[in-house]
Amino acid sequence: MIELPEYAIVNRSLGCGLHPYRLLLPRFEESPTVRRIETPDIPIGPLLDEARVKIKKGEGYLYVDVKIPAIILIEDYYHKANALDLYIDLAHELTHVRQMLEGKNIWDHSLDYVDRPTEIEGYAVAVEEGIRLGMTEEQVIQHLSNPWLSDEEVIRLRRNIDMFLRQAPL
Repeated sequence: MIELPEYAIVNRSLGCGLHPYRLLLPRFEESPTVRRIETPDIPIGPLLDEARVKIKKGEGYLYVDVKIPAIILIEDYYHKANALDLYIDLAHELTHVRQMLEGKNIWDHSLDYVDRPTEIEGYAVAVEEGIRLGMTEEQVIQHLSNPWLSDEEVIRLRRNIDMFLRQAPL
């Protein structure tokens, strides 16, 4: 079990509804991963001020609803997820919020999910932070594995993440 620093501890006391991102991760600005998420045009402070998370009932994990816009966090996952997975998933989805503000299409279906630049970047943020906090490669693969990806797609996604991180070092 990886012990998380204070900035990575998610407030799990919120009920269903729309909440400021900062309520879930009040100290997120202290995280080294913000350097990977923010850009010169979209610094982390204003991004965190604008970002919203909607906790709702349902099935799944979390995703961005571009219409609200907000990160949708499924209540069951919010309460039961491994603390590290939830933290890095929220960082991943915040990356998508920034991408939307940049005008990127985060739901571009012209590419396979594991080949979408927006997804590769989001997962790169999560994986880089997870490894920095002590995730093993086996835990990384487990984190990347989900019901909508085959084992081959998970391996391809992992390679795409490595390529992204090599091309965009901090």
